[in-house]
Amino acid sequence: MIRLAFQLSNHQEDFLIAASWVDEIEIVCIDENPDAFVTDDADIQSNGKPVLLYGSSPIEGKPLIVPALPKRSFPEVIALRESLDSGDLGKLGVVRMHLWNQQNSNEVQEMVHAIDLTLWFFGTEPKYIHGTTSAENEVKCSLVHLGFECGGMALLDFTNSMPTGDNYESLCLIGSNGAAYADDHRNRNLFFNGGAPDAKCPDTSMDFIGPMLEDFTKRIKTGADLESNSKSYNEAFKIFSEAG
Repeated sequence: MIRLAFQLSNHQEDFLIAASWVDEIEIVCIDENPDAFVTDDADIQSNGKPVLLYGSSPIEGKPLIVPALPKRSFPEVIALRESLDSGDLGKLGVVRMHLWNQQNSNEVQEMVHAIDLTLWFFGTEPKYIHGTTSAENEVKCSLVHLGFECGGMALLDFTNSMPTGDNYESLCLIGSNGAAYADDHRNRNLFFNGGAPDAKCPDTSMDFIGPMLEDFTKRIKTGADLESNSKSYNEAFKIFSEAG
């Protein structure tokens, strides 16, 4: 059992609910000597305990701070990774991602995490890096194109020009034996409350929390390398910066 303390300025309740469903986690208060912390505050006093840092850039020279890599932990992404690892898709050739958000989204974090996800799928760094960005009246559009030694490629695009409402995110893997696809076009649940039925859309935007917490606690229990996330994040950030 890993005793986790949570201190988040946003989504605290979502994290607590997700943690309550993980058998290996005991939720404790900050002052109850937890085994580790989950926070979005990079300056938290952790007293030498591991810290899962959500929604903030990692701090150099602090090996116990583990930057969260949430895009790896969505259930649909885990399913795609399992298909790839099992050999169902064959040799990976193409990764394609759309990240279409609203103006309040963080372009840097979105693209860095998308690049990290791409490197995670290919299992190596790219040989070729290309990118372009346009911006007008706070509306941004970024395109990153990565080429790999194996002959594979990735094309990632981001925009914050979506109107108020739902965002759109999709991920496609194309291999030598097959392809796999996932997006956030969620199924609608019909509610009959008199008059015409309403089609309610379930919110799946925080579905990554449970698997991410499970992975974090597993690393602590097994003594796994906690610095690997920082290395992955920093490599993805470097590639995004080079892409321009």
